[in-house]
Amino acid sequence: MLLKFVLGFSLLVCSAIAHAQYKLNVVTENFPNFQYINGEGELVGTAADKVKAVLGKAKIDYHISVQTWTTAYNTAARDSNTCIFSMAKNDQRGEKFNWVFPISKFTTSFYALKSSRIAIESVEDAKQYKVAVIKDNYSHQFLVKEGFIEGYNLVLLNSFDRVFELLDARRSFVDLVILSDNQFEFKQKYDARSGLLEPVLTLKNLNTQLYFACNRNLAPHITKKIKHAFKQSG
Repeated sequence: MLLKFVLGFSLLVCSAIAHAQYKLNVVTENFPNFQYINGEGELVGTAADKVKAVLGKAKIDYHISVQTWTTAYNTAARDSNTCIFSMAKNDQRGEKFNWVFPISKFTTSFYALKSSRIAIESVEDAKQYKVAVIKDNYSHQFLVKEGFIEGYNLVLLNSFDRVFELLDARRSFVDLVILSDNQFEFKQKYDARSGLLEPVLTLKNLNTQLYFACNRNLAPHITKKIKHAFKQSG
């Protein structure tokens, strides 16, 4: 009888310790104004606030790290205890992740230097130019699907910060860049170089939803807690 009690007590203690030590890994990128590091080194933004509120309501201990999009995406796709935001859903990603809750919608446009006088009316028109895009993001996958060729008319960037450097200092290297309109509007408030750019084509079919998504192998009870907390947050 005593042995059964000791074993039962030990299992309860081990379970409690495992629960107390659990920490969800969450990865993201700098993507103003959805989520970005401010001047005080804090992760802020509409998406960041929403994610923190939901995870707090779910009473889940978590750690958020800000990385390049490629690193964040690959980590979330590889590691079972990892979630990612803000990510758009498409055919390539659909089966790789569990799309836990929506965050916000966004639109995307091709941008060019005003001085270039570039005018395009379709994605097909853009193929005659060199287009810069953030590697592995939604727009990158969309353009490849539309027939753009990496190294020919598609230039891959690891960071949004390089966009202005390439367009301003290396104008012969890049003609267009494809950006989230929300991202560009935020940049306009803090970077005078934004005034050199203008949208030349908004992609209506890229008006899409951003999500908080998790690795397909994340423990089901954790996913359930997050979804429940999101529904409660209303």
